[in-house]
Amino acid sequence: MSQQAKRFTLMLVAVSLISVVLVACQTPSTPTVAQGGPGGVNVFHTPNAALDTPTPTFPPFTIGAWMSNFSPAANDTITIYVLCKIQDQTFHGPARPAAGQPVTITIGPPINQANTVTADSSGLGAWTLKINDKQSGVPVQVTVSTTYKGQAYTRSTFFTPAPGGKASPSPNPSQTPDGSPQPSPTNPMP
Repeated sequence: MSQQAKRFTLMLVAVSLISVVLVACQTPSTPTVAQGGPGGVNVFHTPNAALDTPTPTFPPFTIGAWMSNFSPAANDTITIYVLCKIQDQTFHGPARPAAGQPVTITIGPPINQANTVTADSSGLGAWTLKINDKQSGVPVQVTVSTTYKGQAYTRSTFFTPAPGGKASPSPNPSQTPDGSPQPSPTNPMP
């Protein structure tokens, strides 16, 4: 065995021994007899229920927001969507739409616009607007807010106009989202 191999083996054994000693030092020790316990019997203490905090309840109302394009061109048209749901506090059923719920959408600087939309029968509201952002590449905050049963609910998201981005194409019902034509009896897809 070469001198270098012997040194390596010796160092490996030393490092292993140090590791075992360090782990042993960090292991908590447990007494064989709990304090106050009779002759070698472990005593278990019941937690104090007065120190517990209650489980938080699920909010009775939820609101969310998202954009049709999170990185539009500096001069583009985007749609901001909001979704409002009334939650079943018993959890015996799904959330139901908050139809007719008014929601204020506020777009921060540098665009600085606001609008109020009303949730439809599915709880969905939308605002389509033309943006003209002279500071493209800088995130623009979007805040949606509403009041349900006297309680204010707010959510925020953002979009970032792209400095060199291309404007989003106008939707065409005869094309799929990727731009390919829709299949039809006269134009079947290959």
